[in-house]
Formats: sequence, C-alpha cells, structure tokens
Amino acid sequence: MSKVKSWMRLLKIDPIPLIMDRAPVYIKYRTALEFFSEDSALIEELSEKLENDKARRKILESQTDNGTWKLKENYSLEEQQRAMQFLLQLKMLAQLYDLGCNKEMAPVQKAIIALLKMQKPDGKFPLHYHHHGLALLLLVKYGLGGNPFVDKGFRWIAKRQRVDGGWLSPATMKSGKSFKSSRSDIWASIVILQAFSSHSRLKRSETAMRAAEFILDSYLQKNETNLFPEAEAWNYLYTDYTDTGLFRGGTLRFIEALAPLYDFHEHPKFKKAVNWMLDQQMKDGLFPAVAGLSTKGDFNVTLRFLICLKEMDSAEKRTNVETKEEKNE
Repeated sequence: MSKVKSWMRLLKIDPIPLIMDRAPVYIKYRTALEFFSEDSALIEELSEKLENDKARRKILESQTDNGTWKLKENYSLEEQQRAMQFLLQLKMLAQLYDLGCNKEMAPVQKAIIALLKMQKPDGKFPLHYHHHGLALLLLVKYGLGGNPFVDKGFRWIAKRQRVDGGWLSPATMKSGKSFKSSRSDIWASIVILQAFSSHSRLKRSETAMRAAEFILDSYLQKNETNLFPEAEAWNYLYTDYTDTGLFRGGTLRFIEALAPLYDFHEHPKFKKAVNWMLDQQMKDGLFPAVAGLSTKGDFNVTLRFLICLKEMDSAEKRTNVETKEEKNE
C-alpha cells in the first residue's frame, strides 16, 4: 500500500467525493489535477467550465496591455505607487493560479513579465521580505524555478537570512525593538521557506534546512512583529487575496512549508501539527477556515491539506530514490 493511502487513511472521512460533488469548479479542477491526473476527460471537462468562470474572466479582462492591473487609487510618492502595484500583481497572480491558470496562457505570461520588471537589478522585489518570498513562491508555482531572474531573487533573500535561521524586515518590527536582539519573523520566514521548499533544486539547500529548523522551533509561538502577532494566528488556516490574507495560513501553512522536506517529517513538532490538523476534520470530511470558530468546512483549506499529505508521500519516495542512486554510485 502506498504511503499516500496510509496518510489518507488517517482521515476520519475521505473528503474528495464531497469536493468533486459540491466544490466550486476551480477547486474541482485542482483536485482532479492532483488526484485524478490520468482522467484526461474529467480534466478537460472541468478546464472548459473554468474558461467561463466569472471571477477568472473578470480578472483576465481587466488586465492592462502591459500585464498589470489598474490600482483603485494613485499615490503621490512614486515608490509607494510601485509598491502598491507590486502588491496588486501578487494578489492577481495568486488568484489566477488558484483559478486554474498557467504560464502557457498569454495573459499570465504578460503578468509574470510585468512582475519580473518590478524586480531590482540585485534581485530584490518591492515591499518587505514576506512579499519577496510570496513573489518567489508564485513564480515557482508557475514553473519558473530555473529562471535566472527568479534564482537571483532567491540568492538575494538567502543572503539576508539571520543567525537564527529566519528573516526579519525592519519595517515590520514593533516600535522600540532592537533589530539585532529581536527574534526573526515567524510568518515571513514560513512564506520564504515555502518558496525554497517548492523549488526542486533549492529545497535541500542549507538556507532551507536552517529555515526549517527555525520554523519548527517557532511552532505555536507568538510572532514578535506586526505580522499576525496574536497567538490565535496559528488557528487561521485560510488564505485570501487581501493585503494580509495572502500570508495567512496558520498551522496549515507551517505544514505546507515543511511537507516537501522529508528530513523533518519525523520531527515531533511537525507530527504534532499534522495530528492537530487531522483532529480539525469536520463531520462532512472538510476542514475549517478558522479552527475553533468556523461552523462549516472550507473547500480550499481541505484541498491544501490533502495536497500536503500527497506531497509528504512524494518527498519520501524522492528521498528513497536518491538514497538508492547514491548507494549505486
């Protein structure tokens, strides 16, 4: 029996039938790609339905000729205007990815080129470290992990990793705190680690390993910056397309960042997080947007957790293959 089935067997209920019956079409499409990849007819049917999705069409049709989207307001300072344009680009690319778009689509290509044009020559993206990390994560998700501009962005952020293994943007610190003595930002570091662990070549890098150790050490701790400083942040499992909602995810995001890294799957805190997630499953098989508060399940949160379970199995298989190849050399 494959590990995926053994992981899935830990679920009280298999939520996939409910997803395929009642979820929005974009969730069904992503579920089909992940769990029914050989059913080309099903994938084609859902893909055609997605082309008529109102939210997707609205975003694509509102894109400007240069690949960006128009801001609702103009800012007097050019730097602020550029930063807000960058943030809007992240929101749109994140939403388009969730809505089943890919880099083969001309509007997505234009949007990615526009995003890369916002990158400075040294590799830095606008705004703070968690925004930089999200830009890299999205670019890797769209299949640009080996792109020289993207890899330059990874090198830029890797150089700014702190002694404790995390990252800290001075702009997100609470007033009166010393940068040198402050602990790194937990949530920014999780997003950045997620970018590294999603990158096929960089997931086993020293930067990723050190970041993983910091994240594990930080599990269930309160963040010391202005980015989700409340203890309850770990219970907020959903993400959305608001300024801060892009970076939410709580314990689920913690698992997402570590799932590709097999070396840490037996770590007590990782196992604790996975078991806690399993305990959040509701009677219908779905998982809540906010643990302890939501009265109904969230299809997107549920799919993200299922993908984590699948990724954990894939990480083990990759490690076993690599180990065999090393022995045969």
